[in-house]
Amino acid sequence: MSPPAEPGDGGLARTYAQVLLAAFGIGGAVAPDGLHPALAWRRSGLMAVTGRSDGPARVVPAALTAAADGALAALRALAPSARLPNNGWALPGERARLLGLGRHGSVSANETCHLLAANDGILALNLARPDDWTLLPALFRTSSVDRSVIGTLVAEQPVVDLVARGRELGLPISSAAAVPRAPAIPIQVKQFAEPRASTARPLVVDLSSLWAGPLAGALLALAGADVIKVESKHRPDGARGGNCAFFDLLNAGKRSVVLDFGDLQDLVLLRTLLSRADIVIEGSRPRALAQLGIDAQTVAQGGATWLSITAYGREGDAAHWVGFGDDVAVAGGLATAMSEGWGEVLFAGDAIADPLTGMVAALAGLASWRTGGGRLVSVPMVSVIGHALALYRPGADERAQWQVMAEADDKPLVSLRVAPGRARPAGADTAWAGATFAST
Repeated sequence: MSPPAEPGDGGLARTYAQVLLAAFGIGGAVAPDGLHPALAWRRSGLMAVTGRSDGPARVVPAALTAAADGALAALRALAPSARLPNNGWALPGERARLLGLGRHGSVSANETCHLLAANDGILALNLARPDDWTLLPALFRTSSVDRSVIGTLVAEQPVVDLVARGRELGLPISSAAAVPRAPAIPIQVKQFAEPRASTARPLVVDLSSLWAGPLAGALLALAGADVIKVESKHRPDGARGGNCAFFDLLNAGKRSVVLDFGDLQDLVLLRTLLSRADIVIEGSRPRALAQLGIDAQTVAQGGATWLSITAYGREGDAAHWVGFGDDVAVAGGLATAMSEGWGEVLFAGDAIADPLTGMVAALAGLASWRTGGGRLVSVPMVSVIGHALALYRPGADERAQWQVMAEADDKPLVSLRVAPGRARPAGADTAWAGATFAST
């Protein structure tokens, strides 16, 4: 079979970039890389973490890498002189390569999320935190749960019941949704203030942790923003204890401020930082900040862009659901796309909803700032993955061609990025922030 001529000329990525920019009334030309989705999937390292361990490495039957390239191309169009990564499609494969992850079929690359067959569908259960294991007896309504019987317990119950119960408990859990046909753009914008003139360099307060939000902050820093990473003294970014090189990629170039959110003086400093910010990045469920007396709408009314990254959005019950990159991708249709493409439910990539969302969020934050701010911009991960899946999906014959193309490709994997320095030690700039912002 000969490789198809399309898509491979950047058209898909260009279309995706223009759709994202249009959400803020921005037009103009963009110039993405244009590498074929199958080749980009392999050269990014994502193919090595897609498929069963005892079977072939797989391409994903969707143009997810074109969506990634489009998001970064849109960001580059707004900051053409910035030292941004050369392409977007390489970023989703960075963590897996740095951590040496492999493919495990129905278990995620990092081995915390599991695709399990219930009696009426497929469930994604992500046991990423130690506390998640302690919630399993309540999930299954039994006195104790041994790891070996989880599959049996899931098989005895309907997916809808398990998901509803798990979400009430605060577990990252979802059902395998159908692939969206024509989902809405994954950027929800609410305007709360008249647009104001942009400053020469935006001040970004990054309250997020783990992957999607910190990546958005890192890209904004590369685009020229002054980024302050703010962490809780009692609940710092969990990624600090992980791979140093990956943490540096996401956090080098940011100032580091650590605050005790239970201390009145520290809360005053936090509110002052937010009042001075041009862009705020946060990845919390809305009630978490409400408990601190912080309201996103109020900050947006002051002229800032409040960039909210959540698993399922800010509205209704979904605002309270917990989700991470792998289980949210399943909820967005990715496991179903793999099943329809390769005949079995499989994970694709490594928590891919996270890096895709980080790139889209960075673009949304910069675009909102460029056009005057005063907005609450919501970027739900489930919407990002669904929208990316709908960009382009090959038919059966073309899908087989993509697989052949990827398997035959003998080019080296793309070079891993090197962080522009080390991430600042936790709290290294707390005193500076107190002195700088308390006096303004």
